[in-house]
Amino acid sequence: MESHPRSRLAALTVVVGTFSGADPESLQFALRLVAEESAWPTAEVRIRTEPVALKCRACGRAYETETLDLACPACGGYDVEVTGGRDLRLESLEVVLDDGEAHSS
Repeated sequence: MESHPRSRLAALTVVVGTFSGADPESLQFALRLVAEESAWPTAEVRIRTEPVALKCRACGRAYETETLDLACPACGGYDVEVTGGRDLRLESLEVVLDDGEAHSS
């Protein structure tokens, strides 16, 4: 953004995994406050939640869940490995360059 001083941040998207330990609503509120105090006060803050991804060690089934019941839907076992849904990451930025076009990265 420093190389394009007339550019502006239009939006940012953050992924919040169910097991990340972050509360999506609180994070959105905090990021909105930070954006309002930044050089890009009109930037849209988007939060995308990601379910927990699991793999059953007993039967090998891979599955996702949005609840706290981690039991394998195939065999009912609880010997599972968490393979996703723990992330808290910046997924994308949408920038409007001086040419007026929106660019995502």
